[in-house]
Amino acid sequence: MERILVIGSSGQIGSELVLELRKIFGNSNVFATDIKNPTDEVRNGGPFQILDVLDYQNLLHFLVRNKITQVYNLAAVLSGNAEKIPLQAWDINMKALMNTLLAARKSDAKKLFWPSSIAVFGPTTPRNNTPQLTVMEPNTVYGISKLAGERWGEYFHKRYGVDFRSVRYPGLISYKTEPGGGTTDYAVEIFYEAVKKGSYE
Repeated sequence: MERILVIGSSGQIGSELVLELRKIFGNSNVFATDIKNPTDEVRNGGPFQILDVLDYQNLLHFLVRNKITQVYNLAAVLSGNAEKIPLQAWDINMKALMNTLLAARKSDAKKLFWPSSIAVFGPTTPRNNTPQLTVMEPNTVYGISKLAGERWGEYFHKRYGVDFRSVRYPGLISYKTEPGGGTTDYAVEIFYEAVKKGSYE
């Protein structure tokens, strides 16, 4: 039986993904974690724990103690916020990934899912029929960290056998969670601001 850890279960992807994974694998086999409280659905539907992915020893202990076989690492400083705090965003995004790669290598969690982004491409990438392998010159902190993360995942796969998987998502929005600092979050923020202030700037 698979035992799954979702890191970042309070975010746009995590809050939905946890619910779907619990339908497939059972509530008690999908562990939701984050550094902030989740939705009531996530909290009440199965195990939830506050877990900081930047704390490697605690993360490794969690994986071993709960016999985790798969990890979904969704923790990140998103694109818009990353531009405001570039060095801190780099440190958080890369350390979160490296900790999960290292912990997966040292535990039974041999499958690691980590979302990448179309931000890896940048302005010099061909815009029509963009191939999988092409020019990648990202010009944002988020894109640079995602490109580096893809390479680290490939390295850990080839060198240590970690089953690393990633999808390059475009902008994502959610009607269930508040915006988290991505570049497309304005599509949701405009409605929150309109209700609160009557306008969006």
